Amino acid sequence: MKIITLLTTFLLSFCAISQSSLKGKITDEMNQPIFGATIYIPALQQGTTTDYNGNYELPNINEGTWDVSFRMLGYQTETKKITFTKDIAIVLTIMLEENLSNLDEVVVSASRRSEYLYEIPASVSVVNEAKLQELSNSTSNISEILEFAVPGLAVSTGTFSNWGQTLRGRSLLVMVDGIPQSTPLRNGQLGIKSISPNDISRVEVIKGATSIFGNGGNGGFINYITKKPNATKKIEGSTNVWGTSNLVKTKDALGFGIYQSLKGNLNKFNYYVSGSYEKTGNKHDADGDIILPTYGLDNTNIYSALTKLEYQISDNQKITLGGNLYKSAQNTPFIPVPAEFEVFNEEGDYTLTPGYGIKGSVEGQEPTGSTLFNGQLQYSLSNIFSGTTDFMTDLYYQNTENIFFYSDKFENGGQSVINAEKYGLRPNFNTSFSPNSTTDIALTYGLDLLKDKTNQGLLDGRLWVPNIAMLSWAPYLQSTIKLNNEWVVKAGLRYDDMNLDIDNYNTLPYSPLGDGTFNPSVAVEGGKIGFNNLAFNVGIRYIKHQEFIPYISYSQGFSIADLGSVLRSATADNINEIQLEPAVTKNYEFGFLSKFDNFILEAVGYYSISNLGTGVRFDENVNSFVPSKQPQNIFGGEVAIDYAAFNNKLQLGTSYSYVEGITHSADNENNLTYLGGDVIAAPKWTTYVTWKPIAKINTSLRMTNLGNRNRFDPYLDANDNYTFRHTQFPVSGYTLLNWSLTYQLKSNMSVSLGVNNLLNEYYLPARSQWAAPLRTFTGTGEGANAKLSIHYNF
Repeated sequence: MKIITLLTTFLLSFCAISQSSLKGKITDEMNQPIFGATIYIPALQQGTTTDYNGNYELPNINEGTWDVSFRMLGYQTETKKITFTKDIAIVLTIMLEENLSNLDEVVVSASRRSEYLYEIPASVSVVNEAKLQELSNSTSNISEILEFAVPGLAVSTGTFSNWGQTLRGRSLLVMVDGIPQSTPLRNGQLGIKSISPNDISRVEVIKGATSIFGNGGNGGFINYITKKPNATKKIEGSTNVWGTSNLVKTKDALGFGIYQSLKGNLNKFNYYVSGSYEKTGNKHDADGDIILPTYGLDNTNIYSALTKLEYQISDNQKITLGGNLYKSAQNTPFIPVPAEFEVFNEEGDYTLTPGYGIKGSVEGQEPTGSTLFNGQLQYSLSNIFSGTTDFMTDLYYQNTENIFFYSDKFENGGQSVINAEKYGLRPNFNTSFSPNSTTDIALTYGLDLLKDKTNQGLLDGRLWVPNIAMLSWAPYLQSTIKLNNEWVVKAGLRYDDMNLDIDNYNTLPYSPLGDGTFNPSVAVEGGKIGFNNLAFNVGIRYIKHQEFIPYISYSQGFSIADLGSVLRSATADNINEIQLEPAVTKNYEFGFLSKFDNFILEAVGYYSISNLGTGVRFDENVNSFVPSKQPQNIFGGEVAIDYAAFNNKLQLGTSYSYVEGITHSADNENNLTYLGGDVIAAPKWTTYVTWKPIAKINTSLRMTNLGNRNRFDPYLDANDNYTFRHTQFPVSGYTLLNWSLTYQLKSNMSVSLGVNNLLNEYYLPARSQWAAPLRTFTGTGEGANAKLSIHYNF
């Protein structure tokens, strides 16, 4: 018996040794491990996936020559023909290249799960890390980067504020790793500049009304996805040092910045930490004059930091603790000289003299800017419920302080500050199953819990917007059905229940037009109010042929129109008499993607309606900003073309965005008027040429053209002078050229030079024009300016 047992053990051991196997590692182009990549042999129907360190092992492979595919979302699939024989364990390391075709971009924000862009029946723009790096060679201003990279997004304001940088004529929600940065209870319009581009792995922009994330995203949302601690060594890092200067007038215009990141892999523990500091100098226009310092980018200190700590509890469990800080403080030696304009006749002929800065200071004025902090604790658990479901939940904290410029529109002057604090909990499930061989179903469901506390006061202690506390909960369900790998049908719903508690308060005497006419103070009794809304979305996409991938969709959005602006301008003495009402937006959209070899075309048309305006308007009769009670109809389209040739050494692209909007009084649908520039952007045309003549050189020339928008007629004011209403001022277009070049000194070191406004055009950004009636926001754009950078990786 002992001999038989020994012989059996020997034979089993021999068979195990004789089995063929394949093992190795899968990395990206930066030699970073790829977690979750698939290794599959179709002929044998055998496969496996990589672990957290990118390692894989596929045992018990039959003898023969088989095609083995290595695949991961967002990367080009590699297929290798491998011959397997007995007693051979093949070790193979595969590097997957990022897929340059935007058809294979992976998007997580559109439905809170990973999916290919071409399968989403909606318009989505993805700005990946490579594109971010190329554009940030010219500027560290993320607003200017997205202006060029995202069709449908209005042009940058040329300032720190993104007031008027709408998405398809609607307000947008800004997030960092899903954490809201916008302050919807009192929208300071500063959310876009909330993180350093150096810390962003990718930007996902979902356009059109959406019920995915709730309040604040009537036009869509921007989600900044930060870099991950995906190192292979105990310590790795990246260093970026840069200098900036105005080229028209360099005296006191020099700026500099430094960024440093470190990351490492310590077995089950991974980390990523970074920090940066930037100091800007004076900003001059094309004539060498000081740019209006209001909301300015001159003489500003910018600090940022990001930390992510990951611990792999087990193969299917991970916990992540992270946080980021972004602080911008402008301490300018200049004071603003307001703009002037004059309208000559009823035809609307006018002159506009922009404001500018002169040496001076306001006693006691504090630096202006934002301080934003995000903290997030995230837990993920995969392959539960028989491998059908993944679970992730996060607990987050967000704190915002936005300090605005000194204004004489307050009685006795003052600086206002928005304070907002959020706590949130978001359990989220993703379940996938296949009821038959031709149908795949994915369900995303969960609950959003949010507590938001916001107010706006003056630095001297006066309260402008009362303390507002909001508690909201929102269950949601999103479904995706794929049929025969030809059709994708998506549908979902979200129910928002929002409860607000508003303190008693007194409005401040305020002069919106800065003409010395102050509204009287009103004592307002606060109280509790609530809103709820059920939003629905549905879309279908045909994906069989990559030459034509059309879709059609319908989606709803929901938001409270800048509640703080309404409350601070109240004329009623009780909160229940202000008639607060949420805005519900309905978006209809049709579009398609087409790919022919190295040519990609995307075209989208949309029509959006809302029961109310999604913002506030100025009412001359009460000298105050009031909720827009008029319905809005907005329509437009976008076209984008990209072409690559000579093995991607030459890349060409262009995009065109058009949006228009009209409104009418609630009781007369035939009394139509155009919407103002704070909502509707002038047409935008962008184009680029990127050329890589040799392996070490990459250069790019980019153009942004803003068209004209002249929709408004002047009117006679109380003094019988012709003038234009607030935001209803003509916009004249302009064209800007930006250029950049990168030279690879070593495999891990490069130097780059970028020049913005290459032709030194004198221009007024769009907001400087349509906001002219306020006089305080009209300044010129910056003249020719440059950025020189050195990048080093180790």
